[in-house]
Amino acid sequence: MASPELPGAKRNNVLVPPSPLLRLNDDLLADIFLRLPTLADVGRAATTCASFRRVVADSTFLRRLRSVHPAPLLGLLLFSSVHPAEPPHPSAPYARALQRAADLSFSFVPCAGRWIPIDARDGRVLLESETMGGDFAVCDPVSRRYLFLPRIPGHPAAQRCRRLEPFLVPASNEEPETSLRVVCVAERKPGQLVAFVFSSDTGRWGSLTVDVSVPPSCKFSWSSYGFGSCYWKVTGSNKLLGLDTRSMVFSSFDIPSGYGQQDSVVVEAAEGRFRMFTLHNSMISAASYLVHAVRVIREEGNNLWQVKRRVRLPSQYIFSFADATDKHLLLRGIPWNLHLEPSTPGADIGYFSVEFESMQVEKICGIRNLLYAKLYTGFPPSLSLPSI
Repeated sequence: MASPELPGAKRNNVLVPPSPLLRLNDDLLADIFLRLPTLADVGRAATTCASFRRVVADSTFLRRLRSVHPAPLLGLLLFSSVHPAEPPHPSAPYARALQRAADLSFSFVPCAGRWIPIDARDGRVLLESETMGGDFAVCDPVSRRYLFLPRIPGHPAAQRCRRLEPFLVPASNEEPETSLRVVCVAERKPGQLVAFVFSSDTGRWGSLTVDVSVPPSCKFSWSSYGFGSCYWKVTGSNKLLGLDTRSMVFSSFDIPSGYGQQDSVVVEAAEGRFRMFTLHNSMISAASYLVHAVRVIREEGNNLWQVKRRVRLPSQYIFSFADATDKHLLLRGIPWNLHLEPSTPGADIGYFSVEFESMQVEKICGIRNLLYAKLYTGFPPSLSLPSI
């Protein structure tokens, strides 16, 4: 007589299906991680287990992540280094990670101490020799890689031009993440501009010359960059000059009367729209406001600027523009007492970011001296790829 079957025998013979987590392959995990709302969520997921970390660290995933999340603001590019964002700015945790992992004084670039940072874009920094003799380099402080650029052809002639500041152009979605371009625009003679363009794909400089209808004695403001185009306000006029870095075509258009004399900046928004931001500082009420307007093109072709929002800024400062990208403004705030009494001790210059869509004003840091500053954006070291 057969012995009775033990109650647990059938359970022991049945194959236990793997858990749902084990059935997920890397591609599905990557799709899930790309749907997380913030980069911080992606970073937290990577610390959960080795499998998640492997997916997040994969170069293919990181390239896809860049197309979903814009590079966050990490700090300021100053005269000799990068100053990380300080608490309570929302990017302060990313900035601390950057400070631990990167060389923010660029000492890894040969001939350290003779380079001046002049622009930053998506984790790269454009350096120029302190002699301003036309020697350029591009570096990545996280991967500690760098690229020396050849001199601009016919450089002695270019040096005699009245130069606008050089700037970096990020790679497009169709280009490898290590592709880069550097643009240097100069006024060859009154009313004629020349753009020198370096491409890492060819390793050479090209040039484009264009005649522009601007007064011979005019000056150009610092540049603002967004969505592939760079813009300069022609001071003393109501005209804006633009350079589309994708097609390398110059264009110009008028801004409302009087804005050429005000502290204002124009940036391109998505789908060819334009935003204009204007600062109003009242010496009487000791109050400052930021006004946001957008350009609307009517059916008859006329331009109309519509005010979208007016935001009051922190009351203890008098503000000016320092930089603008396709997502943020950088405002420089000088304390009112320091503005009135320059010898006032212990007063810091405040630097503030303004996010375009929300118009949220966040203090990045305070610096004792009035310094040249530009926004520094990039991905946290754990989510970044070598950009050079």
